[in-house]
Order: sequence, then C-alpha cells, then structure tokens
Amino acid sequence: MNIKKITSISNPLVKKAIDARSRRRGTDGNIFIAEGPHLVETAAAAGSIISEIFYTLEYGSTDAGKAFLAGLAAAAAPPGAFIEVPDNVLSRIADTQAPQGILALVSSAELTPDKLVLGKRPLIAVCDGISDPGNLGTIIRVSDAAGADAVVILPDSCDPYSPKAVRATAGSIFHIPVISAGCEEFSDFMAANCITIYAADVRAEKSLYEIDLRLSCALVFGNEARGVSECLLQKADASLKIPIAGKAESLNAAMSAAICLYEAVRQRAIE
Repeated sequence: MNIKKITSISNPLVKKAIDARSRRRGTDGNIFIAEGPHLVETAAAAGSIISEIFYTLEYGSTDAGKAFLAGLAAAAAPPGAFIEVPDNVLSRIADTQAPQGILALVSSAELTPDKLVLGKRPLIAVCDGISDPGNLGTIIRVSDAAGADAVVILPDSCDPYSPKAVRATAGSIFHIPVISAGCEEFSDFMAANCITIYAADVRAEKSLYEIDLRLSCALVFGNEARGVSECLLQKADASLKIPIAGKAESLNAAMSAAICLYEAVRQRAIE
C-alpha cells in the first residue's frame, strides 16, 4: 500500500482536497469528496475513480480501519495514494463537524443525455431548480431505490456533487446515472425516445393517481418555492398533483419525488 504522510495544510494535495470540498473546478477535473467509510466503500465498489484517500492515524490504527484500508489496497483498481494526516488537517478538508476519520477524492462522470442507456420502459426523475442539496441528494437516493434509469439535473439546481448532496444520497450517487442537461436538450431527448414528461404541479387538474405511469415517463420536480419552471411546464405532456387530504399546504420536493416514483413502481408491479 502506497502511504504518504502529510502534516501541512499548505501541501498541494491537501489544497486539492479543500478545493474539491468547495467544488472549485481546476486542472484536476470534476473532483468531489466521499466522506466516511460507507461512502468511500460504496465509491470503490462501484468502480469509481478514486485519486486519493485521506485518513487519520487514529482511524488507521483501529482494527476496522486497518482491515478497510487493506481491502482497498488489495482491490483490482486501488486509489493512487493513501494519505495519513493529522486530525486538524482532515478537519480542514472534511465538510462535517465530526469527521469519521476517512474520506476520498472521487472523479465524477460528466454524463449527458446522449450517453444514457435506457431500459425498455424508462423511468426518469428530473430536478428542475432544486436548490436544497439535502432534497436533491434524497431525490437521487429514492430514484435509485425505485429502480429509475437516471436522474436529470436541469439548470438552476444545486450541485449534486456538493458534500451535503453526496451525503444525502447515502451512496446512491454511485449507483444511478446523474445527467446534466438544459431544458431544450432534455425535452428533445425525451421526445426522441418517446418518453412522456409529467410535471409535478400543485395547480394541475389531474391527480397522480389518475396518471398512467406504466409507460416510459420522466417525472419533473421543481424548485422548493417556485415549483416547476415555465420552460418545463410548456415542454411537459401533462401535469400532475399529489392529493393532500389534510391541512398541510404542500410537501417538500424530496417527499413529492418519493411518492410519485413509488406510485410508478406500484403501477408497474400490478399490471
């Protein structure tokens, strides 16, 4: 195992990691942080490109830490470097208040609609201006759980590879394609592949439960305050709303996505 020991925050590799946390895009490409043993393990198991793994002496001295690092080193494609750092250095890199002792720098795949491989009846979740990284990460997670083909990120949405969004995916960001596209590019791709676009809109006339989700479809979830953008409302084949029987004014974007995606799962399971 190739181990480097770094103690200085000014070290170039540490600066690279800090830039990855803040998502500054430089010559190293589209790098993001997977923080904690679970996300690091999931990234490695998914075959993601890991350039460096940073860990503390304390973590590397535990039986679990030793076994975990040895397993990564023995993998078919181990990361380029294992870097042991003091607690204060890892704390500067990490995004959480109480780091778990290990994190990795991972390269994200720059996916566009033309690179997407679709199943026979695609189910796609679309984030249109989702501004909260927790919501966006949860939508990626529930899309993975529901067996969706992809998550499409439209302009004005937050960064799906920000530390908070990645944590909210609980590893699903390594399982499901995350596609970036503009409104026109997205709608053209849906039309070319005969995929119906449904926009979740509280003003819609039809309920979610009146919509046939057994066919190929893309479900669009809009900004937490403004809803689906006018561009997508115009491009959508139809709008749908989630019935609210109680006195709640609305549901947040991630909860709406979970309800809609699992209604599609339910309909497809009983046909």
